Amino acid sequence: MNARDCLLTRRSVRKYKKEPISDALLEEIIEPALAAPSAVNLQHWHFVVVRSPEAMADLKTIMREVVEKFNPVLKERFSKHPETIDETRNFMLSLGGAPVCVLAFFLKDDFPDRDGAMQSVSAAIENLLLSAWDKGIGSCWMSAPQRMGFGDRLRDRFAPGKGEFVSAISLGWPDQAPKMPPRREGRWTMV
Repeated sequence: MNARDCLLTRRSVRKYKKEPISDALLEEIIEPALAAPSAVNLQHWHFVVVRSPEAMADLKTIMREVVEKFNPVLKERFSKHPETIDETRNFMLSLGGAPVCVLAFFLKDDFPDRDGAMQSVSAAIENLLLSAWDKGIGSCWMSAPQRMGFGDRLRDRFAPGKGEFVSAISLGWPDQAPKMPPRREGRWTMV
C-alpha cells in the first residue's frame, strides 16, 4: 500500500476477528513506531504489547473500571446518540475482541519540554497505527484510561519504571470496515 492510501484509508476499528497476530508481524508493526521523530532524539516512548490471556484479562479488568468512570462523559457527549454510548462501552469492555493491545508510555516524563516530548510519543503512536494498517491490521487509539485517571494502575501493572501512561491501542484483524466520518470544513489555511 502506498503511503497516501494508508493515510487516507486507515480508520478506527472497534471489532476484530479472533485470529491471532504473529510475533513476526507484531515486530514489523512496532518497528516503524520506534522510528518516529522525537524531540532531541530522546525517543520518549515505551510500548508494552499485551497479548497473553492473563495480561489481557488484567487489562480488561482495569478497562471495566475505566468504562464505569467514563460513562457520564459518554452520556453527556452522545446524549442524542444512545447507540454510540452502548457501542463505545461494549468496545471498551471487550476491546472489540482484539487479540493484542499496545500500551504506550511517556518514558522521559521528567523531560523539561513536556509538550514537545509528548508530541514525540504521539508521533510514534501514529506510526504504529499506520504501520498496522499497512499490514492489514485494524487499530483503535484509546485515551479514556488516561483521561479517567487509570494511568498509574496501568503503569504499575504493565510497565513499572517506564514512565507515564499515555494511551492504549487495540490491534487485530478487522471484522468491520468503518467509513470515514465527515470531515469538517475550515480546518486548514494557506498563507
